[in-house]
Amino acid sequence: MNKFYALLPATMLLASAQAFGAAVDYPGGIPRQGAVKNADGSVTFCLAAPQKTSVTLVPSWDDYQVLDENAMDWQDYEGNRYFWTTVTGLADDQWYSYYYYVDEQYKVADPYAHLVLDCYNDRTLRRSVWPDGPKHPGTDAVKDVMLAVYRGDIDDYTFSDFSIPDRDNLVVYEMLFRDFTGFDGKDMGWGTVSKAIEKIPYIKELGFNAVELMPIMEFNGNDSWGYNTNFYMAPDKAYGSPKDYKDFIEECHRNGIAVILDIVFNQSDGLHPWYQMYPIASNPFYNRTAPHAWSVLNDWKQDNPLVQQQWDDALRYWMEKYNVDGFRFDLVKGLGDNNSYGSGTEAYNRSRVDRMKRLYGVIKSVKPDGIHINELLGSVQEEKELGNDGQLQWANVNEASCQYAMGWDDGDLNFFRFNAASDGGRPQFSTVAYAESHDEQRMNYKVTQWGKGNVKTDPAIAADRLAAVAVQMLLTPGPKMVWQFGELGNDQNTKDNNGGNDTGTKIVDWAEWLADDNRMFIHDTYAALINLRMDNPGLFARDALFKATQRSGKFSNARTMVLSKGNDEIVAFINPSVTSVLDVTAAVSKLTAADSKLICASAGFEPSLTVSGGNATVRVPANGFAVFATSGVAGVDGIISGDSAVKVYGADGRIIIAGPYDRAEVYDLSGRLMPSLEVPAGMYVVRVDGTSSKVVVR
Repeated sequence: MNKFYALLPATMLLASAQAFGAAVDYPGGIPRQGAVKNADGSVTFCLAAPQKTSVTLVPSWDDYQVLDENAMDWQDYEGNRYFWTTVTGLADDQWYSYYYYVDEQYKVADPYAHLVLDCYNDRTLRRSVWPDGPKHPGTDAVKDVMLAVYRGDIDDYTFSDFSIPDRDNLVVYEMLFRDFTGFDGKDMGWGTVSKAIEKIPYIKELGFNAVELMPIMEFNGNDSWGYNTNFYMAPDKAYGSPKDYKDFIEECHRNGIAVILDIVFNQSDGLHPWYQMYPIASNPFYNRTAPHAWSVLNDWKQDNPLVQQQWDDALRYWMEKYNVDGFRFDLVKGLGDNNSYGSGTEAYNRSRVDRMKRLYGVIKSVKPDGIHINELLGSVQEEKELGNDGQLQWANVNEASCQYAMGWDDGDLNFFRFNAASDGGRPQFSTVAYAESHDEQRMNYKVTQWGKGNVKTDPAIAADRLAAVAVQMLLTPGPKMVWQFGELGNDQNTKDNNGGNDTGTKIVDWAEWLADDNRMFIHDTYAALINLRMDNPGLFARDALFKATQRSGKFSNARTMVLSKGNDEIVAFINPSVTSVLDVTAAVSKLTAADSKLICASAGFEPSLTVSGGNATVRVPANGFAVFATSGVAGVDGIISGDSAVKVYGADGRIIIAGPYDRAEVYDLSGRLMPSLEVPAGMYVVRVDGTSSKVVVR
């Protein structure tokens, strides 16, 4: 590589000629940060380092020696300084690690690295997760240095075509790899991407059409929720290899499931190169003191164009190289300009609105139907403007959901937030509403601690109330989210003694939960309702009729939900009372006693429907519910019967029988006995231990 040196005093020339690069434009004129492979096979390494005078590339192929010939040239571009150098002879199929030596003082990895070797934490990684992956050398030369990794073919992968599901009917499964799989019955975490791939059929059979992954970008330590990101374009090796992540995304897509990444642009941990390169008092990338009220770790200066370029490039990278379908943006309240908080953090913030619109524009530039979700939890005015732009907002309905599950009819009982159009004037279908997320306490934990009367002491009654929450959430049109294991009534405490999030590992109880009749009843209710949504999108669309009554107020009031379109109708009858039987009546237009089928009901309840004069009535026991539909509604007939021990329902190409049984037979409508539970799409009669039910298989 040719070097050109500015004129220096003769006394300095010998000492400085090879220690400093020259003012030479980046090839093509516009600097591209990171390790960029060129058309001729060479690789150009580039670091943005404003206020710095020298940067040297220190690579593994030179045994991590600081060599004068590796001093990087520089270019001042749009007010910032970029250092760069081009290297030849690197093979595509080899791992090369490197770091930057800045001003002969700071040893930092590449902020744009696509993989990182962590000098502090890699030694405790389980090698079984990625046995043949690159290892931090740990030698004296780099024992305390974070290393970036370059490999020419690291992003080579062939993805199949995938159509992102209709945003209006998203049902999202929020997942933390660490705690989703692992050692049953132990709080050891250690979930991996490869183990999660094995569970994709479970997610598909429940009917979910999207998975939202808690942050997977390189974070500090190996045991984390991931919100302490250090490198935004490198997957963390604690869960698997880059190929593992891509395999997971590809397998989700093959099963009709979109993948959304939770990403943290509010703050980083302390190993980000730009944090390490400057004293905090003069750091151009970070605020010494956050200008907003949501300070976590190290607060980014959102005004800095380099910070914003990093965000744009990170979004494009994950969408282009990992084929993800969208992002959930953490702590959007902290994404305003430094001078934008004069009226307080909670007030409408023009700079936040403009920033999120720009980021959504980046998403749409790669995938026009890409998903953008904000964790703003902000004012109606701000969320309305973002919603009108096509962005989705988190809607937290946890407090009301917990109150309902516990059986207490005081406090916040408002379930109208499940419907964006009823949520303070927010645009229709603009919120992702949820009863639980990683930030809230589990409903069932509160039930076990503070449930009212026998709601606390009888797991079957608790299961009925948890399932009733699912009915009221999932039968409300618009995007919804379920935090992992909510569908199994997870009752583990998620808070520490001070009420903050307990981010420690949780017990994984797959075997125990799937063998528990009460938990499986909750599971099967979720399956019935989510699949009902997926099989009947028209009933959950913008032009369908939706009515919900008495979804707040004392539990002496019955609750109903009606969804109608054309000749189809779904009606839910819900009794919130802990002690009283209620006659629950809904005004209907299509449902009749003759034209009706039971979709699901509370355990042990065999509902009887009467219809007279446009009113449908069901006598519902305390804590109970029943969901009926007209016969033309697609989906499963009798997915849950009065006996909760055995459940029969259809999935994609098969019939599922959950629970203990001795004999099962499947017949098509012509009376032909099917040879197995693997069947083509259609309607079947399933006879389990003498009891028959109709089942629709997609």
